[in-house]
Amino acid sequence: MVSRYVPDSGDLIWINLDHVEGHEQGGHRPAVVLSPFAYNNKVGLLLCVPCTTKGKNYPFEVELSCSGNESFALSDQVTCVDWRARKITKKGTVSLSELAEIKAKAKALIG
Repeated sequence: MVSRYVPDSGDLIWINLDHVEGHEQGGHRPAVVLSPFAYNNKVGLLLCVPCTTKGKNYPFEVELSCSGNESFALSDQVTCVDWRARKITKKGTVSLSELAEIKAKAKALIG
């Protein structure tokens, strides 16, 4: 039996975020998974934030150390995607402190 990858909170994934509008991040890029394994596995959706290599000292950016290249999670661009349909792959894992900072900045927007 072949096991299949199910994303978990803190995973750094490759995902295609095309079909975007305006200032949304698109294309094939890394993203940080925010939602837990149990939700992602049961529902087939996940919450994530896209990453970029072009930091702009924006208050909602979180610099990531795990990607190998300079990379920033955009914690103000939380999105829900069907991870099975988008055929994601795991790239790595962010640190617990990076994940906590991303979630704290996203929560600041929600209130």
